[in-house]
Amino acid sequence: MSVDSWQPIQPATDITASDLKKMTDFAHEEKTNLTSELDWIQPFIQGKKEIWSKAAENLGEAELIALIRWFTLLEKEQNWDLGEGSPVIPLFKHYKKTCGINRELVKWVKEHSENKYLPFGPLL
Repeated sequence: MSVDSWQPIQPATDITASDLKKMTDFAHEEKTNLTSELDWIQPFIQGKKEIWSKAAENLGEAELIALIRWFTLLEKEQNWDLGEGSPVIPLFKHYKKTCGINRELVKWVKEHSENKYLPFGPLL
């Protein structure tokens, strides 16, 4: 019998264009069943909000909406407790800055999330 040792996941410090493309492709498909096919995303989920703010600058409205919706669903379906560290917050902040408030998107996020910080982040 062998015992594996637990290794913590190191948060990503950058998101490459190819990783971002892969994520947006999955987001458009709304794949939320975290299999080995999606294991690679966990370091990005735990990355600092700055990497998401930077990545958001390279995304159009449709990609931002798809990622916001996808990460909202992933957090709930995978039982991740991301709180104010959710990538939805910096993605939504960029969306709001470039596209304005989308009330339907806000309503959708609130209906599909148990994270009290989504989509706007902490109040203070």
